[in-house]
Amino acid sequence: MKKILTASAIIASSLLPITAGNSTAQSVLTAPAGPSNVYLIVLDEAPLFAIVKKDGTINDKRFPGFAELARHTTWYRNTLTTAQRTTEAVPALLDGNWPTIRNYPVYQDHPNNLFSLFLGKRKIDEYQPVTRLCPPDTCRNVPVDNSRSVPLQVSQFRSGVKAAAGATEPTLVFRHVLLPHRPWLLSVDLRISNETSADPRTGHNFERRRDSYQRMLIQFVATDKLITEMLRTMKKSPNWNKTMLIVTADHGLTFVPGQSERIRVNPNSTDTLEDLYRVPLFIKYPGQSVPDVNDCPVSSIDILPTILNVAKISHKATFDGVDISESCPQRDTRTVAWPYSKAKIATGTDALLERVRYYDEWIPSDGNVTDIFRIGRSAQLLGTIVPKTAPARKGITWSLFKGNSFQKIGRDELMYVPTKVTGFLRTSSSICAACEGLIVVDGRVLGILPELADVQPSTKKQYFTSALLTRYITPQTRSVELWLADWTPGEATFTKVGPPQIP
Repeated sequence: MKKILTASAIIASSLLPITAGNSTAQSVLTAPAGPSNVYLIVLDEAPLFAIVKKDGTINDKRFPGFAELARHTTWYRNTLTTAQRTTEAVPALLDGNWPTIRNYPVYQDHPNNLFSLFLGKRKIDEYQPVTRLCPPDTCRNVPVDNSRSVPLQVSQFRSGVKAAAGATEPTLVFRHVLLPHRPWLLSVDLRISNETSADPRTGHNFERRRDSYQRMLIQFVATDKLITEMLRTMKKSPNWNKTMLIVTADHGLTFVPGQSERIRVNPNSTDTLEDLYRVPLFIKYPGQSVPDVNDCPVSSIDILPTILNVAKISHKATFDGVDISESCPQRDTRTVAWPYSKAKIATGTDALLERVRYYDEWIPSDGNVTDIFRIGRSAQLLGTIVPKTAPARKGITWSLFKGNSFQKIGRDELMYVPTKVTGFLRTSSSICAACEGLIVVDGRVLGILPELADVQPSTKKQYFTSALLTRYITPQTRSVELWLADWTPGEATFTKVGPPQIP
């Protein structure tokens, strides 16, 4: 297959920044003989801005898996999904048509889809935790009661890798995995925490939204490790060159204070539309040996027509989407939808950079994994050892939800580790405006609480939560304490509140 790209496409190496005037080029494709395999991974609640740096490239320090993926694929950097709900977005991706609220995410309402069109032409190995689009006489289509289980999603991701790498006959492998989707329980090293009580702060609270963004990034890094693992396995497999590999997401997520994270859409908030609908899309065509970055106005409805053409699947179905392997879609706008309404988005990659810069003010978009945890004035203290002695701070008491959370900590993947601390604080004296809380575990700063600055005495409890730098938390971890760092003199001075009260 020869891929033809119009002059409006930007094609270069996987680390090409977004700039004007990039020259076009053609990727080198050596299509293998015989039917190609297809391996489609659909992530969930995975906004593109989260993995991109301010220059428009993938953050290879924080997301080396996605960066490596881009080095072997065509990265369609200007891709929009069609809907903010899985029940519309995934069927649209799988049947190549604009979504409608009138249709349910079942085979009867989407008869011409990826699975039915591949029926009898490839062995089908699929996992659908939400949709039921596979023909019922081919797949069980039985809902999974624990589909929100994070370990189950990790297991399903890995089972897809095993199926794609080990296929001995032409195969279609499909995995829709609810990652980095909530609940955000994974640590960056793929250990796992327990869920805690709902956050009582309102959606207008900046700290709540920043904390949520931080937790999502941590689970996204864990997802990136699965991408790295998948690439390592696939490249060792005899199926690597003859597999069409697609990695995308059904929709994104927004963290803008005052806006719904995803359920309700505000069409007047163009920034949140960008967060919700701009998603990753990477395609490795069979035999592709040179990476491309393509900024054509792609929609997720283009994925199915492209797969069918590349896999040489004959059919009589019609689609709203187009084959992007041979041409650049000519679209001034792309449609996005939510229940009972829709809008058109006309923006391109400049809008992506605007969203990256917006969230960069919260957490550095160009930083490494540890920088996800560096917030507030005390960012530089993260991972450091506190003094052996410090004055005691009187008049403050604090408690942790699940106060025994620092017991029975595991060392291996999917074993327990506390990824955050959450609780309440009471104070009978003012906390200074230049003071921040520090979560100190075994004498080392592993979490930061900027929201404790300027807390005043009150009969009400002050809610707090802090992500933890888990690489220092081991089965030998014993103590957790609250300290205060006072930055009034310009250099931190410390006072020690001490261990929490156990409810």
